[in-house]
Amino acid sequence: MDFSIFDHFEEEVVVIDRNFRIVYANRKYANDLGYKDPKDVIGNFCYVVSHHQTQPCEGECHPCPLREIERTGKSVNVVHTHYTHDNKEVPVEICAFPIENGEKIIQIIRDIKSDKEKYYLFSLSQRLSSVGFLALGVAHQLNTPLSTILLALEELEDKVGSCEEIETIRNAVSACKDYVDKLLFLVKRSSVRDLVDVKKAVSDSVDILRIYAKERKVNIETQLEDVGYQMGNEADIRHLVLNLVLNAVQVSPPGETVEVKLTKGKDSWTLEVRDRGPGIEQEELSKIFIPFYQGKSKSEGSGLGLAIVDSIVREYGGSIDVDTKLGEGTTFKVSIPLP
Repeated sequence: MDFSIFDHFEEEVVVIDRNFRIVYANRKYANDLGYKDPKDVIGNFCYVVSHHQTQPCEGECHPCPLREIERTGKSVNVVHTHYTHDNKEVPVEICAFPIENGEKIIQIIRDIKSDKEKYYLFSLSQRLSSVGFLALGVAHQLNTPLSTILLALEELEDKVGSCEEIETIRNAVSACKDYVDKLLFLVKRSSVRDLVDVKKAVSDSVDILRIYAKERKVNIETQLEDVGYQMGNEADIRHLVLNLVLNAVQVSPPGETVEVKLTKGKDSWTLEVRDRGPGIEQEELSKIFIPFYQGKSKSEGSGLGLAIVDSIVREYGGSIDVDTKLGEGTTFKVSIPLP
């Protein structure tokens, strides 16, 4: 392929082979990173030139476009921090897609510092990346003393008997442990994989929430097809369902119904969760999957539920569509490819 057509593009263009080596770069890419000529970067590793690293990019906030394309077989759009030759930070949006039967990828890159919305989300994602590492360490440290408190409560209860104060402490500690567990799950999940009966995982997860929904006078209706088995972690599927359905129940007014539908397509299965709550304002849609974000109509929960859903769906190479109308409700539609 003749890449010279990109020589005079206004955007940065770079072509990378499957070994992460740069095989083509236009002058805009080289100059923006502080090099005089594209020849100065061609043949070098992309992660060395634009990130000053010794290994390819990874993680939620800096997913490697090449690895994402190899994993999904689709084009990707990601936001990264690039570093110039003199170590200045540049927030960029990268649109990458495979060429030459997947042997190479081409990246079209633009500076997003002037795009206020994208730059805001970029800045937030960087802060959350640091928060994630911090949360992992803090959560591990908190688990031990919380478990110790629960054990001490049991011993105290054996000595003095049950009382309202002990139960209050136990509920508070259990709530803390649940929150810590959610943080740990968001930051670091198990890599163990097995065949999961999707219909059973969905049905069991919904059943867990029926009592909670009944207390709130919300009904849950299900239409569950047998979609077969998913290679994955059953905890992932259960967390996916629990968080979507719990979110739907929490925003539903008393007397309304949450609909849960599981269907099988040609090469994927789809989970739809529909509520008849207040709906989501358009300005909020780009933020609902951000960890700890709680919408204007959401007064309950930790703000981690939809972030966990998003993390799981991306891990399985799936997609999430959100259909919402103010005053009428919201439908979350998750599609996961079958093995």
